[in-house]
Amino acid sequence: MADKSIEEKDYQKAVALLGREPRSPFIIKTRCGNGNPQTLVADPIFFEDNLWKPFPSFIWLVCPRLKALVADLEQQGFVKYFSQKLINDENFRNEYLIGQKEIADYRLRLAEEKFAKPLPQHIYDILKNTSIAGSHNVCGVKCLHAHLAHYLAFGNNPIGKEIIEKIGNCDKESNCDSENAGGKK
Repeated sequence: MADKSIEEKDYQKAVALLGREPRSPFIIKTRCGNGNPQTLVADPIFFEDNLWKPFPSFIWLVCPRLKALVADLEQQGFVKYFSQKLINDENFRNEYLIGQKEIADYRLRLAEEKFAKPLPQHIYDILKNTSIAGSHNVCGVKCLHAHLAHYLAFGNNPIGKEIIEKIGNCDKESNCDSENAGGKK
C-alpha cells in the first residue's frame, strides 16, 4: 500500500517497475525525464507475521534503464572497484561515511515516527549500523543499485555520484521504459 498522496496511476506504475507488491508504504522520491518513477522511498520498518521488522535498504531504484546499466557495471566488477576505493581513498571513504551516517539517521527518524514509541533495540541497531544496502559492514559494497538510488534520492553518496557520472541520468530522450537501456547513456 502506497502513501495516500500517490495517485492510483502512479502507484500502479511504481509497483509495475518494482516488479512486486511492496511490503510497506512508499513515496515516489524522484522521476525520470519522461515522468516515470525513478526512485521510491519506503518505510524502513514493516509489520509482518505479528512482528515489526527492519528494512534498511528502503530506497529503491525502479527505472528499468538505470537498473540495467547498473547491472552491467556490477558485471564489469565495479562492486570490487568501489570496495577498493573505499579502502584506498580516504577522502572518498570519509564522504561516503558521512552520507551513510546521514541516511541512517534519516532512516531512524522515519522508523521512530512510524513506530510511535521507542524502537526495539535490535531494530534500532540494524537501522543505525547498516549501510544503505543493508550491509553490517558499512564500507562493504554489495549493491550498486542501492547506492545510486541513495544518491538520486538524497545526494551525498560518492558511489552513486560516480555511477551516474558513468551512465548518465535520465532525461526526456532516455529510454527509461525499457530494460534494453537503448536510450542515452
